[in-house]
Amino acid sequence: MKFFILKWIGYIVLTLIYKSCKIEIRGQKNFEQALNNNNPTMLCVWHGRMLFPIYYVLNKKLSPWAIASPYQDGAIVASILKKWNVKIIWGSSNRNSNKVSKKMKSIFEGDKNAIICITNDGPKGPKHIAKKGSLEIARKFNANIITITGNASNHWQFKSWDHFVMPKPFSKIIIHVAPQYNMDGTDLVTGVSSYMRDHEKMADQFFNV
Repeated sequence: MKFFILKWIGYIVLTLIYKSCKIEIRGQKNFEQALNNNNPTMLCVWHGRMLFPIYYVLNKKLSPWAIASPYQDGAIVASILKKWNVKIIWGSSNRNSNKVSKKMKSIFEGDKNAIICITNDGPKGPKHIAKKGSLEIARKFNANIITITGNASNHWQFKSWDHFVMPKPFSKIIIHVAPQYNMDGTDLVTGVSSYMRDHEKMADQFFNV
C-alpha cells in the first residue's frame, strides 16, 4: 500500500511540475546528429539531475530504455517512468550488474537506433564519478555517448548524496543536450566524468547559480 501511494504521489507531483513549467531545450541538433549516424545511443545522466533528461524524453515523446535499481526508491522511479513509456532494465552497478550488462548488449545488438539512459553515478554514488561497466559496453558497440542536464529558475536542492535538484512549479526549465563525447584514446571513466561535470557547470550558469 505504501509503495502504491508513493508511486502515485510521485507521478502526480512530477507531472504537475512538468506541465506547469516553461521548458526551453538547447542543443537539440546534438541529439539529432547522434540519432542519424545509425549507431545506438547511451544517454548519460547524473543522478542528481535525472529529472531534466526525464522531462526531455517527455517533451520529445521518446521511448528509451532506462536502468532502474531494485531498491524501493528505484522501483518507485521505474513505475513512474513506465507511465511515460520508458522501458525498464532492472538492476544496478551494485546488484545484478551482469544481468544488466547482458540486457544492454542484447538491446544494442537488436536495435541500432536504441537509446539507453543510465545514471552514471547511481544508485548510491560516489557523486559525479561514472561507472565503468556501461561505458565499456557503449565502446564495444560504438554507441553515441551523450549527456543531458539542465536547471530551473526556481528549484529545491536536497541534502542527499547527489544534491538532487527538483524544479519548483511554474519555473522556467532549461534543458541542454551536450555534443557527443569522443571516445578515441581516452580513459572512459575519467573522460566521461569530466565531460559530464563540465556540462553540469555550464547548466548552472543558465540562471547564474
